[in-house]
Amino acid sequence: MRILIAGEIPFIDEVERLCRRAGHNVRVYLVEDFLGAMEAEIDVAHLADVEIAIELHNESAATKQELLTALSAAIPADALILTSALATGATQAAAWTSHPERVVGFAVVPPVPDEGIVELAVALQTEEQALVQAELFWHGLGQETVIVADGPGLVRARTVCCLINEAAGLLSEGVASAEDIDRAMRLGMNFPHGPLAWADQIGLDAVLGVMTGLFNEMGDDRYRPSPLLRRMVAADMLGRKTGRGFYPYDDE
Repeated sequence: MRILIAGEIPFIDEVERLCRRAGHNVRVYLVEDFLGAMEAEIDVAHLADVEIAIELHNESAATKQELLTALSAAIPADALILTSALATGATQAAAWTSHPERVVGFAVVPPVPDEGIVELAVALQTEEQALVQAELFWHGLGQETVIVADGPGLVRARTVCCLINEAAGLLSEGVASAEDIDRAMRLGMNFPHGPLAWADQIGLDAVLGVMTGLFNEMGDDRYRPSPLLRRMVAADMLGRKTGRGFYPYDDE
């Protein structure tokens, strides 16, 4: 199957790995590279036979809209579009495409295991055939699927990012060090990762995108992004992908 993936690290790396393991023909773009290619009208002939496009931008709603608009215009009308429903719900994302009936929302949270679970969100515009196709695709990658209500973050990302946001608040208030916060949650609550180390793995810009999407959608103060999280993203301290987040990664 011919797959197009466009988005941000680490999400594109995780999904590309699953697709290649399943034997699919995959082309991968960072958002800025894809948009640049579309603007310059170069290297786009291969998009005419794309069967599934996977959009994985979770930081900026404006950039996500630009990406989905360009992506949907470049691929065949009958291609399935899987959009990451973390910072923006599937219904809003589908509205930015030329064929919203072919859009299905989904959510993965790094690290993504070879055999795990993918949440699917049906946009108001999604047709049944697109949902069936999305389920079959993820099953082919070794992932179970569960259908959840549409909205930013879906289940896991919403829960995990709210936990990260609270941990960032604890850190900024001097309640405990990053190491002690993470150790308390790993050893005391049996979490697979400490929330701050997990944030570094997901990318603090993606975490901020989820919290901003939730706050804008719900208007509830509990979703207000931590000021520390905002400052770190502004300083390009995004975690592993930039070499510095709540922890340093200079050796990577």
